[in-house]
Amino acid sequence: MAILVITYEFGSNAEEIGHAIEKQLGYEYLALGSILKEATQSGIKWERFGMEYGDAMPNIWERYDWSFIGYMALVQSIILDHALKDNVVIMAKGANYLLRGIPHALSVRVVAPLEDRIRRVMIKQHTNWEKASYLVKQADREITANIRQVYGEKWENPDAYEIKFDMSIQNIDQIGEVLRSFIMAKNNLKTQEGQHWLEMKALAARVKAAIFTNPSILIPTLEVEAGRDGIVMRGIARSIREHRHIDEEVKNICKGIPVTCEIHYRGVKSFKPHRLI
Repeated sequence: MAILVITYEFGSNAEEIGHAIEKQLGYEYLALGSILKEATQSGIKWERFGMEYGDAMPNIWERYDWSFIGYMALVQSIILDHALKDNVVIMAKGANYLLRGIPHALSVRVVAPLEDRIRRVMIKQHTNWEKASYLVKQADREITANIRQVYGEKWENPDAYEIKFDMSIQNIDQIGEVLRSFIMAKNNLKTQEGQHWLEMKALAARVKAAIFTNPSILIPTLEVEAGRDGIVMRGIARSIREHRHIDEEVKNICKGIPVTCEIHYRGVKSFKPHRLI
């Protein structure tokens, strides 16, 4: 079935929409907590980084720090691996950009008036208006900055979503009914070609995560792109030894999928792209 991606404002109660679809359609519900739990399987340090970066805006130093880059690559890989299974509600910021171009992925934005969100946070967290207001506004700033820094996109860009819901206008049941009809329509758009494209995106994310979370590889610049017929890597390695280490890591992951390597060395302008597999 279709993949549902919900991006939402803090305090909008969008989680209730996700859980409603989970129950009604038998979908998996994937939120940040589940992603962090999976990340711990790659080492306890990633749980710590997740607590540090998961809900907070990284500063200029953290954006280029190995731990932050590795954590984000790992999170993106986990999200795409779950998307491969279909029948999933993804409640993770930025997932709509990861799944852009996948025909059977439905990207939804859920909003609510600021005062409504503050009141909901007051009730849920048993706090006063001042504290709840601070939490909501801080969350808005951090999510906006994270999306811009990680994906180079504007969180509120209407073109990034196919449908928008305002929780002050429609209730959970009404939104659920509309979503089910959209999901059924998306089901008809699932093709072998679309699934293959998603598989290549997930593979590219897996490669990137494996390289950036490997402490013996400290490549300063790396891009891993999915193509219809294979993977393309571009970047700058520090040495031939590191380059070879990357090649071996990629071969173990891709297992027969064509990979074109365009990695060169710092200070060397000319290089010759080569095929790994």
